[in-house]
Amino acid sequence: MEERNPLLEGFARCKNIANNISRCIKSMGGKVFKNKDINFDNINNTYIKNKYFKKALAGFMIASILGIGYTGYKVNEIRTRSVDVYIDQVKIGTVRNEEDVLEVVHEIREDISEKHNINVKINDNIKLEPSHSKDSGLISKNDLKSGLKSKIGFLVTGCAIVIDGEEIGVLNSKEEAENVIKTFKKSYIEELSHKNLKKAKILEEIEFVKKDIPLNKMNNEEELLEIIKTGSEKIKTHTIEVGENFWTIAKIYGTTMEELEKANPDKDGQYLQIGDEIRLVMPAPKLTVETIEEIQYEEAVDYDVKVELNNSMYKNQKKVKVEGVRGETKITANIVRHNGIEIEKNIVSEEVVKKPTDQIVVKGTKDVPRTVATGTFLMPTRGRFTSGFGRRWGRMHRGIDIAAPTGTPIKAADGGTVTFAGSNGSLGKMVKINHGNGLETIYGHCSKIHVRVGQKVYKGQHIANVGNTGRSTGPHLHLEVIKNGVHQNPSRYVR
Repeated sequence: MEERNPLLEGFARCKNIANNISRCIKSMGGKVFKNKDINFDNINNTYIKNKYFKKALAGFMIASILGIGYTGYKVNEIRTRSVDVYIDQVKIGTVRNEEDVLEVVHEIREDISEKHNINVKINDNIKLEPSHSKDSGLISKNDLKSGLKSKIGFLVTGCAIVIDGEEIGVLNSKEEAENVIKTFKKSYIEELSHKNLKKAKILEEIEFVKKDIPLNKMNNEEELLEIIKTGSEKIKTHTIEVGENFWTIAKIYGTTMEELEKANPDKDGQYLQIGDEIRLVMPAPKLTVETIEEIQYEEAVDYDVKVELNNSMYKNQKKVKVEGVRGETKITANIVRHNGIEIEKNIVSEEVVKKPTDQIVVKGTKDVPRTVATGTFLMPTRGRFTSGFGRRWGRMHRGIDIAAPTGTPIKAADGGTVTFAGSNGSLGKMVKINHGNGLETIYGHCSKIHVRVGQKVYKGQHIANVGNTGRSTGPHLHLEVIKNGVHQNPSRYVR
């Protein structure tokens, strides 16, 4: 078998390539060979044996192979060029070129802008990195769109409302932001629409600032208006009055018992003391609408009281000689309100419509006798309280009982005239005093009486002694108080 010569086979291949190149050159009008073909078939094989020719031929073959290889590589490199798409280091997929990505991003932006009627920006977190991929390794346009939508960060251009340097929220446009402020202001102006409103303004400094934010952070007008109405809190206190507890206070201020308990952990809501201060956590608007209204009203003018002295009357006596009559004044004033709450009233003018009439009171100058009633009662004797006023043993007990040893002094509760002094059935020995002011006192079960009927007595005068006379279970004083003919509970009168 004839031995194969790889060099000759390579030369044959190169010869075919060279002939093809020659024909191409000739067809292009190559000037180098002057329209002559180079026929490598005519080359004498003996030259091949020449070592120089062998080297030249080998070099030519290597150069040709390298050239053909590079050309194939370059064609394949260009044909497989692609772009890897990343969002925040997360790979979404691979596409053929950058234009595909830009087109999809534009479509997404247009979709959102049309849906929300706002300008949309996309966060600068999309990264494109060059790569190579066959067609089978590329994702479709729809898959790219879905992947970007799920990962991409969208920014919308809105208008932030800034109140005294604090950002309250962001709306789609400045028009919406201004409308929220107008609506808040209008709510307090409408309450005064039937009055003479002179001025209305917002006290805080308001700025409208253009801002790019994520779409899900955008506010709507209703929620932002609510934030402005109740967005901050202020502390107010309430001073407890008679009969008040957390329930009644919650009703007054429109809050809940739970809120009051949170604000006052140191207080028992059911057992509050008069004068205690309770903290109230009240919602306070972010804005203050100051209104000034002019009002007119009539106000009563108090009369003066003039005193005339009379030496025929006691010092504790007085009478009205001329009744006083109030006057009337027409007032014009400016009322300043903050969010509907009056904080100041400025009087502009006053006009007297009717002058007041002075009241004239006559007062006595004579010293008051000791026997004249003072109007207050003292405790007639010292002892132990044993029975109160009210139902007892199936019948009415019209006084109070004070147990004391027999002979203990009984004193007049107040000045007056003795109208009874003697025995009176079940009350035994008894004294009755008329104090001249609709009040009478009765002292029963006495052991001894020291006054007589018609005698004038003074407050604290010794009138009898404690005893056990009449229907009695032991020595004690039975005391009754009568006012205009009706028995009263003596405990409310004696001190």
